[in-house]
Amino acid sequence: MALAGAYVIALRRGVLAAGDDVTPWFRSARLRPLCFGAGMIVAFLALQSPIDRGGDEFLFSLHMTQHLLLMMVAPPLVLLGICGARPLARVRYRAARRAWWAATRPWPALVIFNAVMLVWHVPSLYDSTLTVEPVHILEHISFIAVGVIFWWPVVDPIRDSRTVTVTPLTKIAILVVSGIPTTVLGLIFALAPNPFYDFYVRAPRLWGLSPLGDQQVGGVIMLGASNIIFFVAIAIIFMRMLSDPARDEEEAAQRLAGAVR
Repeated sequence: MALAGAYVIALRRGVLAAGDDVTPWFRSARLRPLCFGAGMIVAFLALQSPIDRGGDEFLFSLHMTQHLLLMMVAPPLVLLGICGARPLARVRYRAARRAWWAATRPWPALVIFNAVMLVWHVPSLYDSTLTVEPVHILEHISFIAVGVIFWWPVVDPIRDSRTVTVTPLTKIAILVVSGIPTTVLGLIFALAPNPFYDFYVRAPRLWGLSPLGDQQVGGVIMLGASNIIFFVAIAIIFMRMLSDPARDEEEAAQRLAGAVR
């Protein structure tokens, strides 16, 4: 709610203005609030719907769905909601800016994202998240944080004349490479002869799924959904590359001129 309130205030105060350059992703800045709202709804469903309880108490596959929503769906939608926003005055928060810049460069962001994802799936640590609530909260916070870090250079949301933007080919490259760990991990879950997580072996069963069958479904979800998400992002970036950049820049300049007047 606080994030949604801050977004509304940003819109009303012109921090997110109609003249912002949204051409890398949209034709019109009017689509930004829709993306932000969709991201907030996805995060709410991941954390406050039966997906949360089902994953915490019964099924690995539902827990995997929750993690994908928190890492790969909600963050890019929320960042698209601020696409084109101008940065705050550069004289403030210099140390924080440098740290954020270093973490959100394309390749460091990719490493951080996949390292955190893989570490949390170590069986002993994963089981701990389901039995120790503070660890579980930390897991969710870290998933959201690294999701924002990873998708930041892809969306590249905050820009001005001094911003060094990420090239479309670099964005495509990190999306392709990042699909490898999720594919491998998904295949391991889908093809393993035994379940990895003791918590789900002992958990009550739903829908007739055995612990191994549940793990296999979770692996297919990770393998399939993550690659679909990356493919959609790659397809959008590629289509924008094939559009008319000169026309996009002209439209952005016209919107900016209108906003100034």
